[in-house]
Formats: sequence, structure tokens, C-alpha cells
Amino acid sequence: MNAMTSYLQRSRQRTLDRSPSAAAPANIYYSGTSYALWRAAEAPTAEHCRGLVLDAGSGRGAWREVIERHGASRESVDIAPKKGEHVTWIADLTDMPQVPSNRYDATVCHQVLEHVPDPAAAVAELYRVLKPGGTLVLSVPHLSRQHELPHDYFRFTPAGLGQLLGKAGFETQSMKPYGGICTFAHHQFSTLLLQASAIFRPLYLACLALNAPLSVLSAGCDRLLDRGGLLANGFVAVARKPVDGAGGA
Repeated sequence: MNAMTSYLQRSRQRTLDRSPSAAAPANIYYSGTSYALWRAAEAPTAEHCRGLVLDAGSGRGAWREVIERHGASRESVDIAPKKGEHVTWIADLTDMPQVPSNRYDATVCHQVLEHVPDPAAAVAELYRVLKPGGTLVLSVPHLSRQHELPHDYFRFTPAGLGQLLGKAGFETQSMKPYGGICTFAHHQFSTLLLQASAIFRPLYLACLALNAPLSVLSAGCDRLLDRGGLLANGFVAVARKPVDGAGGA
């Protein structure tokens, strides 16, 4: 089992290296979870990314295309950037003194806080580097298997995420669930199917095409069956730093 899990993880990393953008169909339709996250996060990310934007925990630069869609300038920070991503700052999100305070009009942080051992410190730093009146667009998991081991530390509820944002000084503008039990189950199936087939590229592409309608269907089932997001895969929040907010040191 450990050998199989290790193979699937390596295979997934290779496919992401090949197609890193969150806007790529191969990632949007990878599973019900990825499709539901895209539906929930793409619009607020594009809407609020104006001026100078920090892509926090940018990884491979998956959200670059969405951030820059309406002419925003993008800078990025990551402690261990992945293939193809040349970051502006190499730093831990919990302590990045080299990043100036009150610098950014918006920050984007998707699927990162669960991998940070002190998410409260990270949120406080994201608050510090935002200009007063700036916006944070953030997504976090709730129902998710362990991943990116050994650095997988937390899962979040809406109340818990709201507390983190509020204690840092943010005013939460919106918080929406994405996915549910159907997309969670489909994500496990997708991972097995697609990463096992990735050994042969034409087979992978055929499986991806056959699997895509199931991604849409599972997300639709969750929207119908769990409107309140009780079993959500995660949440997308938009929060604002008050115009009179302190910038920090």
C-alpha cells in the first residue's frame, strides 16, 4: 500500500509539472473536488486581483493566469517553489520580514494554510503586507484526505476560519463552501484512475476525457444534496483589511 501511495503521489506531481495552471482543463476537470474549487474560487480571485497582488504559497504558480487576467501585477512568495515557478520572495508565510508592510492591493492564498504549522501567524503576516482597504482571497480544505505529507497539519470549519481572520484584524466579506461528500468520493476515484493511467500519456488523456463528466456530475450532486455545506470539501473566503487597519512592523 505504501508503494502504491508513493507511486500515485509521484505521478500526480509529474502531471502537475506538465500542466500547472489551475485554469487548465486537465486540472479543472481532474475531479469533482478540483472542479468545485475552481467554480468557487475563480470568480472572486479574478474580481479582487487589481493593482499589485501577492500570490502567497504560490507553489507552481497555478493561479498566475487568473490573478493577471485583468491586468494586475503579480508577486509571489513560497518557502519551496516548485517546477517552473520563480518567486519574488523565498520565505515562510508565518515569518516573512523581507516582504514590506502595506505593499499589496490584494493577496491570494489557495490551499496553503493546511500545510502551515501556525496558520494564525501566516494570516497575521498576510494582513501585515496588505495595504489598508486591501483584500485577501483564501481557500482552505475541510473534508480532505491527507496530502503533501509530512506537511499536512490542519482542516478548517467556517467558524474556525472566521476566528483566524478576525483575530488578525480582517473583516470577512464572504465565505462559501465548495464540494461535498460526492466530490470527495470522486476525487479518490479520479486519483486512482488518472495517476495509474499516467504511465502512458494517450491512456491518461482518454481517461481524463471520460472522467470529466463525472467531475461535473459529482459537484452538481453536492450542490443539490448539501446546500448548507455541512460536508463541504472546503471553503473560499474573501476578507478585507480595514482602511484604518494597522500595517505591522
